[in-house]
Amino acid sequence: MHELAQIEKEFPELLAPDSPTQRVGGEPLDEFKKVKHETPMLSFNDAFSEEEMLDWENRLKKLEPNAQWEYICELKFDGLATSLIYEHSLLKTGSTRGNGIIGEDITENLKTIRAIPLKLNSELQHDDYFPKDLLTKLVSAMKKNPVIEVRGEALMSMAVFKKLNEEQKKKGLANFANPRNAAAGSLRQLDPKITASRKLDWYAYNLITPLGQITHEEGHLISALLGFQIHKDVKIAKNLGEVFAFHEYVKNIRHKLPFEVDGIVVQVNDNALYARFGYVGKAPRAGIAYKFSSKKATTIVESIKVQVGRTGALTPVANLRPVKVGGVTISHATLHNMDEINRLGLKIGDTIVVERAGDVIPKVVEVLKPLRTGNEKDFHMPKNCPICSSPIMKNLVSSGVVKGVAFVCANKICYAQRLRQIRHFTSRHAFDMEGVGPKIIEKFFQQGLISDPADLFTLKPGDIEVLERFAEKSAQNIFESIQNKKNVSFAKFIYALGILHVGEETAIDLAKYFETLEKLMDASIEEIDAIPDIGTTMAQSVYHYFKDKENKRYIEKLLNNGVEIEKSKKLTAISYKLKAKKIVVTGTLELLSREEAKEKIRSAGGDWVSSVSKNTDYVIAGENPGSKIDKAKKLGVKILNEKEFLDLIR
Repeated sequence: MHELAQIEKEFPELLAPDSPTQRVGGEPLDEFKKVKHETPMLSFNDAFSEEEMLDWENRLKKLEPNAQWEYICELKFDGLATSLIYEHSLLKTGSTRGNGIIGEDITENLKTIRAIPLKLNSELQHDDYFPKDLLTKLVSAMKKNPVIEVRGEALMSMAVFKKLNEEQKKKGLANFANPRNAAAGSLRQLDPKITASRKLDWYAYNLITPLGQITHEEGHLISALLGFQIHKDVKIAKNLGEVFAFHEYVKNIRHKLPFEVDGIVVQVNDNALYARFGYVGKAPRAGIAYKFSSKKATTIVESIKVQVGRTGALTPVANLRPVKVGGVTISHATLHNMDEINRLGLKIGDTIVVERAGDVIPKVVEVLKPLRTGNEKDFHMPKNCPICSSPIMKNLVSSGVVKGVAFVCANKICYAQRLRQIRHFTSRHAFDMEGVGPKIIEKFFQQGLISDPADLFTLKPGDIEVLERFAEKSAQNIFESIQNKKNVSFAKFIYALGILHVGEETAIDLAKYFETLEKLMDASIEEIDAIPDIGTTMAQSVYHYFKDKENKRYIEKLLNNGVEIEKSKKLTAISYKLKAKKIVVTGTLELLSREEAKEKIRSAGGDWVSSVSKNTDYVIAGENPGSKIDKAKKLGVKILNEKEFLDLIR
């Protein structure tokens, strides 16, 4: 390397852009330039269970009912997504994902990674193993495409990460939280020499430029021939059963890998079909990240505070001594209610085990009572609301045979309740007002523009535009987002009211049974209680809500402000062949979609449940049922195929 550098210095005309000496650039940059991605760099939606994967596949089958496809599965690297652009086979630009549309130019830093070729194997040497028909198409395509884009993941190995943190400690600097953060930080150094010292790795996972590939797998083959590193753990799966097996395989070997992975990426292998499925939001429909289960850590409960929800219910939240769980610092975790605190036996000062459910939501799963010092303190719910100081009431609640006590603020116009009521009203399962987020709602509320959800429909663009940080365009967008949601299904209307104990499923039951708002408002407790899945406590809550004068005025205000309820189809016949039976559906059914199966179970009086337990009555098994079948057999739960299930409810 030293000799080469000397030759290039003496004979600069011999300096080639792909010379090994060019991996580390010269002077540090002042800043990173912005780069627009010609093809957006999108991210995948997540799944955390076989159930969610089956739901994903069923959505695809609904979109393409006559199509057949296979999946390609590969590691979900826990690093930094990057794009490489080559012009006439030479590396021209390397960039970060950024927001998916605009990234940052980090070319000089990416050049320091030896796994990234500075020059492509444009002569296509070493093609002995390569499919001849694909090679013919590749040769032709490369003549037409002087610009080639390949995307991949920049990674830091665990060994390098450990060594880096040891060096950070010697220098008196803070440690990096995880290899992903360390890799991202390394690539955003303005001085490429620092990046070079971090010894990053890089794996290609997507060939963007059409070079003859018909499948994603062929894109891997072409990328490898061009000189890119492709990880060997790639699996072509004919069905979800094989996907699940690969997921389990990777989960078992992940600790042996030199770098971190947090799941697998599963995609439809056929590129044309993949494109036909299209996109939803910022994610492709035909690909999904099937992630591993949560990670755990221990920490201490330093205090417990109380939040006030939209129904006035008080929710205790644990303030934790900050701890890293899966590389993310956790300092809070919901405790749900006093029943959960009592079940855990939790005290302030306890050492607890916290996990991130689905690698996202912090949850306290265990109290380590042997570690108590004697200084721990019991937690008691406050006697007055922490927001408005009104008295706290105790309400008996029940779920099946489980009963408990909910602590509720008695003040119906409590600031916290009203604010959360409006947020609930605009949420996805209610009026679904996209663009009207919590901060905007709070701004409207604080400025006196709204006092309840019905006031949203009276807002004009001029009311919004005068507020700080609101321009004419954004004001108009918010106005249209609200006005376009005046028509709503009866079920969503019921859910949006925020009635105590009434969730999305109960709202659907009420809408189908009563058909109109008038019939529901006039219903007796006995009529409501007669609906399957609605118990006495829930029936009383619904009944008393519609008998309350203030609630009646609120509903009238909604209707007067332009809200229109779409007519709901009445539930024509309710059988009780599955009354009180708990049913699990696993695998892909041939005749019914997941929603159709759910509807049939509910209309026959059964309870749709997602996991198998000793209380499960039936498991309905379709194709590729997964591990739930094994658990059902172990527990002695009766297993039905689709035909047996349909015969049962006829």
